Order: sequence, then structure tokens, then C-alpha cells
Amino acid sequence: MINTLLVKVTILLVSFACMADLVIIPAIGGIYSALPDADPVLLDFILTGPMLIAVFSSLLCGILAKKISKKHLLIGAYIIFIIATCGGALFTNIYYIVAMRALVGFAFGIVSVAAMGLIAEVYIEEAERSSMVGLYNGIMAGIGIIMSLISGFLAVDDWKNSFYIYLLGIPILIMIFAYLPKTPPEGKEKSSERAERLPLTQVSTVAIAFFLFNALYCIVCYYIALYLEEIQLGDASTAGILTSVGTIGSLCGSLLFSPIYLRLKSATPITAYFVMGAAYIVLSFPSNIWIVGAMCLLAGMAYGIGLSFYFMHASMIVPPSVISATMAIMAVSVNLGTFFSSYALNIYKAMLHIQTIAPTFLYIGITLVILGVLSMVPILRSNNTSISQ
Repeated sequence: MINTLLVKVTILLVSFACMADLVIIPAIGGIYSALPDADPVLLDFILTGPMLIAVFSSLLCGILAKKISKKHLLIGAYIIFIIATCGGALFTNIYYIVAMRALVGFAFGIVSVAAMGLIAEVYIEEAERSSMVGLYNGIMAGIGIIMSLISGFLAVDDWKNSFYIYLLGIPILIMIFAYLPKTPPEGKEKSSERAERLPLTQVSTVAIAFFLFNALYCIVCYYIALYLEEIQLGDASTAGILTSVGTIGSLCGSLLFSPIYLRLKSATPITAYFVMGAAYIVLSFPSNIWIVGAMCLLAGMAYGIGLSFYFMHASMIVPPSVISATMAIMAVSVNLGTFFSSYALNIYKAMLHIQTIAPTFLYIGITLVILGVLSMVPILRSNNTSISQ
């Protein structure tokens, strides 16, 4: 019983590495000020570059999982993560910091895939797995909230102080060594399973939906400060609070995921799309800070539900021998969606000939509602097939 609990706690804490960027965000102003002559492209890489690196390492992890145990992949990734983060502020040099951030992105990609793959491998039953996926994403959001708040406090005196938070990765690495089970590489599954192939059409459909869902949600995350400035409802500190509110919403949505999923099954993302779409539509109209905060909370809850669903659903539609490859594709969808979100708002503005952010939110909300309606199509087809039989 104790060992089972320690395994669960360790898997949940592994998500610490996935929230590494929330330490950097509060300190980014200090980093930029410390490197006034640095190339803007390299400065931008410090903030968003690791996501691009994670795209490639996520795919690599799907391949490595055929040869290496997920426990060993997590150990290797965490060693790289600790070196790159704890040592990330040793030198105030743009090339050094960029190199360390690239290593962080590499480790993040491995951890995100290996952790989800391990959950799917250890927790076989659908109810148990859905509960664990929801808990994992919920704890990840909770860790993100705490890291962001502590980092903001530490960065007031010196941006380098924020990097002390990464020392918490050391006891997590020890727990990975001590408690995680050493599951066999997926390539060593029995021959009948090895012959099974990735259902590419199904996985691709889920991945595209996940990409769009993630990209549209991240718009409000990245542009909340500019949105508040535009509607004259707050400054950077207000934006920081609302970002935390959204993360709290994601935490709540992730924790609520399992009972919602067990009841709605494939209809789960419909709820997420409609709720998030409604939040964007409300944000497009004049309001007060309390309404904006409530909508950020709702959008975050919808995201927590959707994020957990897509990882959970993807793990259920593939054979065990290709779970890591599937998780790699899902991780790529998340990373590309996050990266693309910084361009998506400008695409809406250009297409609609709109110069400001708030009116654009109306059309983003409508897009989400349309995607929610489209999510009904496979369910209706399935029901029609069942009736005809």
C-alpha cells in the first residue's frame, strides 16, 4: 500500500519539470535588463525556444521508449533538467543561457512523454487511468501556481534568485530512482503486440483537435496583459493575478476530469469547447475585472478538462506497444499549439481587419463553439451505427 502510494506521488511530482517555464516568466524582465545588447531573437528564445526543442525531444522519446525503460528515460531527463536549470544562471551570458534553456526544452519533451506513457502503462483500468491523468495535470497546474508566485517574490531582488526553485528537482530525482517501477521497453512486448500498428488516422485526428484546442486557449494566456491594458482594467500585476486564476481553473478542471469523463466519455471535449468559447465571447464585450477574472477561471477549467481528455483518449485508442509514440504525438501537438498561439491572434486580426484584441476574442469564441459542434460528429456517427446494427 505504501509503495503504491509512493509510486503515485512520485509520478505526480515528476510534472515539476513540465512547469519549468513558470519560474522564468516572472524573472524575464530582469533577464532582459541584464542583457541589454543581446540579439532580440536570442532573448525571445529564452522564453519560447524550449517549446520548439521539446517538439523534437518528444518525438525522440517515442523512439527511445522502444529500447529503454521509461524509468531510465525519466532519470536521464531529470539529470539534464537539474544541470540546465540549477546551473542556468551561473553566467550572465546570452549564449550560455540560451544553451541551458535548450537543454531544459530537451528534458521537458522527454519527461512529458515518458510520464504520460508510464501512467498508461501502470494504470490499466479506464477509471483508474482517467483519475491519474486528471490528478497529474491538476498537480502540474498546482505546482505551476506555487512556482510562479515564489519566483515572482524571489526575482524582486535579483532574477538569478528565481533559479533556486529548481533545486527541488533533486529530491524528485531521488524519488524517481527509489520508487518508480522499471517497466520493460515497449519494443520488448510480446510479438503479437509488436505487430500492432499505430492507428494513424485516429491519432492524427485527435492530435489536430488537441493542437487547435491548445493554441486557442493559450491566446488569452499570452495576451491577457495587453488585453487588460487595452480595456483599461489593470496592469502587469493584475495580469499576473489573472494568469494565476486561470491556472487555478486548470487545476480544478483537471481534478474534476475523472468523474466528468466517466460520465460523458467521448462527449467530454464538447463541454470544454463550449465553456471556453463562452468565456472568450464574454471577454469580447465591455466588463469589469470580476467578470474578466471569472471568465479566466472558466477558460482555465475548460482547458484542464480538455488537456486531460486528449491525453486520456489518445492512450485508450492505441495498443500498449505504441503508447509512447502516441504520447509523443500528443506532446508535439501541445508544444506546437502553444508556439502557434503567439501567431494565431495576428492571423485573426489580419483576416478580420481588426486592430485590437477584445473584438477578436468574439471570433475566437465562435471558432471554439464551432469546434465543439464538430466534436459531436463522430459521436452521432457512432450512435447511428449502433442503431443500424
